[in-house]
Amino acid sequence: MPVLVNRSGHTCQPLPSVYKPRCPSGQHHRLHKSRRHHLLRMKLFVAAALLALVASVPLDSQVEDQDELEMHEVWGSSYKEVQEKMGLNNGASLSRSGQVLDSVFWKSIAQEIIQTKLNDKVYHHQAKNAILFIGDGMSIHTLAAARKQKGLLHGADIPEHTMLSWEKFPYTGLSKTYNCDRWTADSASTATAYLTGAKGNFLTVGVDCSVLIWNCDAVNEASSPKSILRYGVEAGKWVGLVSTARITHASPAATFGHTAYRTWESDADFVAMEWMTGPVKDSCKNSMKDLSTQFVEREGIDINVAFGGGWGKFTPKEVEGGSRLDGRDLIQEWKDKQASLGRSYAYLTTKDELNNFDATSADYVLGLFSRSHMQYRAFQTPDDVNLTEMVKKALEILKRGPNGFVLFVEGAKIDHGHHYGNAYTAIDETIELEEVVQYAVDNTDESDTLIVVSSDHAHTFKINGYPERGLDMYGPASFLAGGMQKGGPPPSLPYPILQYANGPGGTRTKEEQDAKRAALTETGPDAEWRDPHYKQFAGIYLPKETHGGDDVGIFARGPGAHLLRGSLEENYIHHVINWALCQGDYLTVCDE
Repeated sequence: MPVLVNRSGHTCQPLPSVYKPRCPSGQHHRLHKSRRHHLLRMKLFVAAALLALVASVPLDSQVEDQDELEMHEVWGSSYKEVQEKMGLNNGASLSRSGQVLDSVFWKSIAQEIIQTKLNDKVYHHQAKNAILFIGDGMSIHTLAAARKQKGLLHGADIPEHTMLSWEKFPYTGLSKTYNCDRWTADSASTATAYLTGAKGNFLTVGVDCSVLIWNCDAVNEASSPKSILRYGVEAGKWVGLVSTARITHASPAATFGHTAYRTWESDADFVAMEWMTGPVKDSCKNSMKDLSTQFVEREGIDINVAFGGGWGKFTPKEVEGGSRLDGRDLIQEWKDKQASLGRSYAYLTTKDELNNFDATSADYVLGLFSRSHMQYRAFQTPDDVNLTEMVKKALEILKRGPNGFVLFVEGAKIDHGHHYGNAYTAIDETIELEEVVQYAVDNTDESDTLIVVSSDHAHTFKINGYPERGLDMYGPASFLAGGMQKGGPPPSLPYPILQYANGPGGTRTKEEQDAKRAALTETGPDAEWRDPHYKQFAGIYLPKETHGGDDVGIFARGPGAHLLRGSLEENYIHHVINWALCQGDYLTVCDE
């Protein structure tokens, strides 16, 4: 029913059963005596409203952005010309071999997956070994891009249908990566979660939520939960860590270290405290040992294999590349302490030493192959050690452990590539980790070895819409991408397929932004975006790109893997590994 207004401007509420409105002050409007007239007025009102709506919303043939009107000079005058300019073949809806992707094709794929899932096994018994692989910063978007890149490298008929090694694992979950005080976490607090079973605060390592950043007085035995490696030592297993970062960096540090600030990797790093207030500075200086010292003096000394970078944090500044101010040579101290414990040991520094090392000649092996972080695989020289070589040798050594082993492996450079806005290296490092995981799968027994692959956090890395499948993913999106939803032509300037929400690929002015987008129109072999060092476009300029708060994937196989499915807290990973290995302080499969 219509709402009526009287002469005084008051709203009249009509009664439901009659056509006489009841108005304030006894004033009334007279309704049309004929209901036909009333319906006619309503139709006119609706028609006017529709006309107004049409006028305010562009039709399919209308375009609301001026830049879309100026489009075709850039991209070509026809869809066919644009397809050719973008390097597309005849029909992206086909496979690379020309197979039609019809309903028969997709139904057959689905049936194959069903059969695979029906054959998935549940190993509900104790695991002898466990390997935890972490792709640092390996977001879901990173997985999707790496999957396609792997397919292209291997000549797959449908690159997007390619599966990464861990995507074939039977059990999959999602990890919620927030920490105690931040929605979007850093690598140290997230490593604390999946390695020690307790979430921590931003920028702290190996300590629970009772320890805030720089709160050194709160770091004690009660606030320092043990890692899966430490529990492994106590259970009589051999343990190892492998990382393409410094072994004292955020993620590997949580295997052995406990500190109120992740940056304190050597005593020289405490210089960062100079700006702090007296009480905080004095507390940390007097009570907090740097992570390199902790590695040698505390839990790190019991790690059978530690491979990665970072010898500069262990050596005095008097040695070229060293950083320590206290004059201590912690590498020599590590050797001396192993000797005093009556252990066989070895220290490795080069590729030749690693590859030629006899895995039976020492029970404790420290390998530091670079002064700081290790080099991206894409830019390595023949003398650089890679992740694959480190993991292969680590497994050779750890398999000698009579009671099994626990190994932590970090592909750290995925994160580094993302931070510098360089999708090429982040994706390539993901593919290297994928190859290493496949090696571990091929060289372990699923019935006695739990393998978990996950990430610590996401990044702001995204895959934009709506690129055709045949396009180079490092370049611009396709012709229809910007205009297909509105029915008008695409924008006058292209936009990239791969992009970051923020980072060094961003621009400070609209002119710079337009220039970077315009450069995407170059599709030749020397196009700027084809350079492996290219920094992808970012929405907001920052010197370094930030992490993202997204969930990340968990992929598992072997004993206990069936517990890693669904939406899970990140610290839960630690507890499942302990449960399967029958180690730690809580319920395990052996208690059943």
